[in-house]
Amino acid sequence: MKTILISLALLSSLYSYDESHLQKFLETKDCQKCDLSDADLSNKDFTHANLSGTNLSGVNFENSTLVKANLWGVNLSDANLQNTNARAANLMGADIINIKCDNTTFKGTNFANANFENVTCTNLSIWSANFLETSFENVDFSNAGAAYANFDNVDMSDLNINGAIFWNAKVTNSILKKEDCEYLKKEEAISENNQCN
Repeated sequence: MKTILISLALLSSLYSYDESHLQKFLETKDCQKCDLSDADLSNKDFTHANLSGTNLSGVNFENSTLVKANLWGVNLSDANLQNTNARAANLMGADIINIKCDNTTFKGTNFANANFENVTCTNLSIWSANFLETSFENVDFSNAGAAYANFDNVDMSDLNINGAIFWNAKVTNSILKKEDCEYLKKEEAISENNQCN
């Protein structure tokens, strides 16, 4: 009997999300302050979903749609967002740490006060995205499409923007590496009141 209980405990630990929260979200696309950690939400349409304040650590959103979803304050640590369309989503105050994000679309997404850590994306679209007081630690946006994006009051010194398209992007009141300030000029970005170190 003891062996069976231990086996059941180990099995349940493989799925750390709350089953009732998952069912609620799948039925309504609305689950605020829920625990959906490690859930498989791939290949689904979550347009206009409301996941405000939810634990999404380890979630698999690969090939899913999160257009105009409310992801305010979510925890996306170790989440899979590959090939995900999160256009015009609200990711204000989100923790975006160690995510997979190749071929991901964040066009027009709001990242104000979000926290990016250890993120490397290839073929990333952040066109018209908003980065206000967003923090970056070991983040690689090289070769990303960032035209018309807005970076305001941001420390970009630990953000790699080599090869990224910054045409008509607006970078203001921010801290950048000296070479990135020169790069923004070449890209015809709008650069004002920045500190170039």
